[in-house]
Amino acid sequence: MAAVGAGVTALGAPPISQMQREIVVTAERPSDAAMTARVTAAIQQNPYIYAEHVTVATENGVVRVGGRVRDLSELFAILRLARRIAGNGRVVDEIDFVQLDQDGN
Repeated sequence: MAAVGAGVTALGAPPISQMQREIVVTAERPSDAAMTARVTAAIQQNPYIYAEHVTVATENGVVRVGGRVRDLSELFAILRLARRIAGNGRVVDEIDFVQLDQDGN
């Protein structure tokens, strides 16, 4: 069996204490402006959403969706689109649900 020199393990690699600890991030996320544009476009293209009262803003990859809706299905559709594009945990719901009275006002 060959002798192991100082600073080298039996497998020929340096000991763990000498290894450099480095984290390399290879994934890229879209810019905040690009994310806002994608979510806004998806909301505006959906025929079941009245997008005039909906705002979208993105900061550090977190999408904030705000505004007012009068229908729960519209609210859920907006959130579903935003989560599909941005990721499930990266959407903050700031939408006000305004329920109509019996007269439709």
